[in-house]
Amino acid sequence: MLLGLICVVLLAVPAGAEPVGAEPAAAEAVDIVWITFESPAELASLAQVLDVWEVQDTLPAGAEPVGSQPPGAGRLKALVSDADRVWLAGRGFEVETVAPAAVTPSTIPSTSCYRTIDELYAQLPVWALDYPTLTELRSLGTSYEGRPIYALRLTNEATGPAKAAEATKVAEAAKPIFFLMANIHGRELITPEMAMVFIEHLLTGYGVDADVTWLLDHHLIEVMVSANPDGHVRNEAGQPWAYWRKNANPTYGYCGGLSYGIDLNRNSGFLWGGASTDPCYPLYQGPSPVSEVETQVVETFLHSLFPDERPDGLTTRAPESKPGVFITLHSYGDLVLWPWGHTYTPSPNSAGLSQLGRKMASYNGYAAKQASGLYPTTGTTDDFAYGELGVASYTFEIGSSNDGFYPPCYRLDALTQPNLDALLYAAKVARVPYQLPAGPDAADVVALSVVSGAGQAVSVTALIDDRGNGGQDIAAAEAYIDVPPWDGGQSYPLDAVDGLFDAAHEVVSGTLLLDTISPGRHLVFVRGQDAEGAWGPVSADFVTVAYGLDLAPVLHVGAARPGEVVTYALALTNTGTLSQTFTLTHTHALWPVSLVPTITHQTPGSGTVVTASVTIPSGLAGVTRDVFTVTARADEAPWLLREARIETHGLWVSVFLPSVMRVH
Repeated sequence: MLLGLICVVLLAVPAGAEPVGAEPAAAEAVDIVWITFESPAELASLAQVLDVWEVQDTLPAGAEPVGSQPPGAGRLKALVSDADRVWLAGRGFEVETVAPAAVTPSTIPSTSCYRTIDELYAQLPVWALDYPTLTELRSLGTSYEGRPIYALRLTNEATGPAKAAEATKVAEAAKPIFFLMANIHGRELITPEMAMVFIEHLLTGYGVDADVTWLLDHHLIEVMVSANPDGHVRNEAGQPWAYWRKNANPTYGYCGGLSYGIDLNRNSGFLWGGASTDPCYPLYQGPSPVSEVETQVVETFLHSLFPDERPDGLTTRAPESKPGVFITLHSYGDLVLWPWGHTYTPSPNSAGLSQLGRKMASYNGYAAKQASGLYPTTGTTDDFAYGELGVASYTFEIGSSNDGFYPPCYRLDALTQPNLDALLYAAKVARVPYQLPAGPDAADVVALSVVSGAGQAVSVTALIDDRGNGGQDIAAAEAYIDVPPWDGGQSYPLDAVDGLFDAAHEVVSGTLLLDTISPGRHLVFVRGQDAEGAWGPVSADFVTVAYGLDLAPVLHVGAARPGEVVTYALALTNTGTLSQTFTLTHTHALWPVSLVPTITHQTPGSGTVVTASVTIPSGLAGVTRDVFTVTARADEAPWLLREARIETHGLWVSVFLPSVMRVH
């Protein structure tokens, strides 16, 4: 094979070194072509060797793909060299040129919407500085050329134990983890931009968007913007580096300066071996599993986040209660993929994996399938994360054939926004990803504070929808205030607005009477259950309780001699968010009582001192104690009241007699 002979010659370069004084060679003639295949075996042989960009099925009219099987026949698009053409011709493959080598793409800096790796990395510490309570930026290691590989942690550190164990230990984080990784292939420039959009949405949405707020309060999100920063750099200056896929390690073959390196998504340790063994091929798997520093960083980090809960073997499943979701972003293909990639046999957790995969695809509009249904792969990060650790793992292939690896700037919003919704859903279900997607969605949650004669209440409405989760009838819905169901919060049942749970989507509502709730803003969680008993993930809304009152202390005890006056000071405070008028009264008292003021108007946060004066009668006739209660009530919310107990004792002369006798 011609390409193989070329690489043998080039391997004479000393390991790890480029030729002395070498400059990048002129770009080897390459073409973008369509190649026709007639069977899954032919597709697998092509995907093992060529830089495959996309696969199109050839199916009879009206037919649908079956399970995880790849197309029986079809065509694939690939980037091929003259040597590849010789190899293809020798095996009888039909090749149709799409774009000749003279057509070069517009990449960084020509396309201004894509940031360089330096620009991406410059933004991360800015966010860490601007949001110190929500972020932690760490360098996990360095690439072959010495660039840092960062992970940005996003969570509210004040709401529970958030830090995982050290990288050498199994994580013991109490919060479920969603790990998003981008840019393991250098040319896939849309993927780090997607990661940045996700980060920015979370940080700017905290405290503004109820769902973002509870996600960062109760979950932990890790984002690796680039797993292959060296590869990204090689796509920043246009040709001759355009379409660079691999890392930048030339140790195992320099290949003329344009095609060296290792495909990091064929270098992972789980069932490594099966991709190209030729250093000059785009899918070179490396000399051994996990040979590359970038792969080592990723796998070590995955081990630090997710404990291994899937027993060894290809047929043993991870527990259905296994928390955590891992998504690696790629381009392109408009696909959501899940393990296995190395075999057409479904994985042990295929039901749960496909359920979540298809649900995420309902948000971004992509096709969803087992990874091998595209073409077989080995040494991939998602197979590693699931196969080694049992984590629900996925690949997103962002963009269509028209978008390619360098989508035009006007396409960025159209590509990122649907995927933002899919990623948020993945983060929502990270607590139990093999179970929650079976339940219905809770959407359009609206919570309003209302005042009734019965007391403070919250009115809640929501849409509970199972149409994208199996189409089961809705069986129940419930709301929680501040404390979600997984933390043991109190559930408040919601009713179907039409009076009966008998459809796959129901508008629900309810009025939640709350005995004690502090004024200010609260989170209201809503979730639904389908007829098969599956609860879906929660969605939330903010509600602001406007009225609040405090009266302190709640008990005052005093004493004096007959004929004297005892004065008590009570602090009345408007703890609500609106101005309020308070009326003060007291229960029946045996002794004369003066209460000042009896009416007061207070703005939010302000207060006044209420004075209660008790006059002890001069001639006590057997009564030595008087007790009464002071009540402060909000005129605008009559149910809102606070009470303080006043207890006054009269001191008889005989009480002091022992002291007088001691003086004499």
